[in-house]
Amino acid sequence: MKKIEQSLKRGRPDIVHFALLEALGSPLNREGLLQVYVHTLTDHVITVNPNARLPRNYSRFVGLMEQLFEFGGVPPIGTALLTLRHQTLGQLFQEIKPSYTVAFSRIGKPKTLEETVSELSKRKKPAVLVGGFPQGHFSENTLKLADEVVCLDYDTLETWSVTSRIIYEYERTLSLPEKRLRR
Repeated sequence: MKKIEQSLKRGRPDIVHFALLEALGSPLNREGLLQVYVHTLTDHVITVNPNARLPRNYSRFVGLMEQLFEFGGVPPIGTALLTLRHQTLGQLFQEIKPSYTVAFSRIGKPKTLEETVSELSKRKKPAVLVGGFPQGHFSENTLKLADEVVCLDYDTLETWSVTSRIIYEYERTLSLPEKRLRR
């Protein structure tokens, strides 16, 4: 791996697996208020159907990803739970047109999650970028897409931890826990 270009950003689909399980299992997603995309180092975008129930077993997840890259969609026939297309992150942003984008990185401006999510909640169509690579930082091209780069902690936090914390704080800002309990 060390001989491969950008080796520090490769070879860890387990990171994506955990983060997707966190996001898709959230009340925010269950309320239809979350759309998840995965952008790869090789400029592929995976669109995740909010109704997707991914395998909890990592080996089965890897098999699903292999099928996705072979056929471009999972399942290959019928309503796709995952779709794959060759697309840069910039092209994806042109398509989805986020109103405000925050990238989370240790090299960003120190800011609490509450402050950051408060700003995001004021926007019609916010987007967040969470790195899913084992080491390193976002590329300059990726950082240019963000309106703000935020550092949540001076220590490196795991992708799935950042994902779940952002989602929960956003749910709190929307009073989603209270709304769901009043049903």
